[in-house]
Amino acid sequence: MDEVDFYLEDLKSKFRKLKNVGGYDKYYLSYSGGKDSHFLYWFIKEYSYPEFKDIKIVGINTYMEHHEIRDRIMKNSDIVLFPTMKPMEIKEKYGIPCFSKEQDFYIYYYQNALRKGKQPSRTIQEKIDGTYKKGFSGISKKAREYVKSGNAHKITHLCCHYLKKEPARKFEKESGLKPILGIRGGESNLRKRQYRTCFTKDKKFTPIHDLSDDLLDKIIKKYNIEVPKVYEHIERTGCMGCPYGSYKHDTEKELELINDNQRKFVSEYFKESYEVLGIEVKE
Repeated sequence: MDEVDFYLEDLKSKFRKLKNVGGYDKYYLSYSGGKDSHFLYWFIKEYSYPEFKDIKIVGINTYMEHHEIRDRIMKNSDIVLFPTMKPMEIKEKYGIPCFSKEQDFYIYYYQNALRKGKQPSRTIQEKIDGTYKKGFSGISKKAREYVKSGNAHKITHLCCHYLKKEPARKFEKESGLKPILGIRGGESNLRKRQYRTCFTKDKKFTPIHDLSDDLLDKIIKKYNIEVPKVYEHIERTGCMGCPYGSYKHDTEKELELINDNQRKFVSEYFKESYEVLGIEVKE
């Protein structure tokens, strides 16, 4: 047995732990159509079938996916959810993403306090000033200078919350189901700190938190698992044109892959962040 099949058999044993926390029919796969969640879809529907057949596949159409990803969501999901707020409504009320999810978290609460005429909390202020002494020190110099200039646009980390997390939370409350998340710790330092075991404190199941890029690619190659063509150009997929991909220049690559109408929409939605980050939208 090679490392690929060893991992897959070990993954089966992880999934069998669901029997001890309510059973397979008490969980659903949160399906985004991307590489990680589709690997779990294949594992449930093909590799291990029919052992875990009671697990429902639930996708979320955020209106912001690449067409290949959206088509997979609509094709493979038992249930399709929709956002609780539309993108432009989120922008109007809360702002838009800009630097990174972690930095935007602190910026949002800093800006929100100032808009209400309040003093930001000590921790938030120190994160903005770069004087926080424990763990993540704060935001980047570029972000700090921009935010403290007094001319910054409304920045938030809440875009994903209302497009994805809130509809999922509402579904879980109504159905009583817990999610299986295709989250891998190696994707970011934040996720590496958050996901270290198969179960979170609230019983969400994260069975591939320890799966490396290299091993995932080997599994995909050995079993010829379908991968959308968009992955030939970018490493991760999410909302089209999201500025969080700018540090690897994935945002610019994405903008070249989408159609004219999509490019027009995302360039208007993320306009202010693109200007700050120097992302040019080609006609």
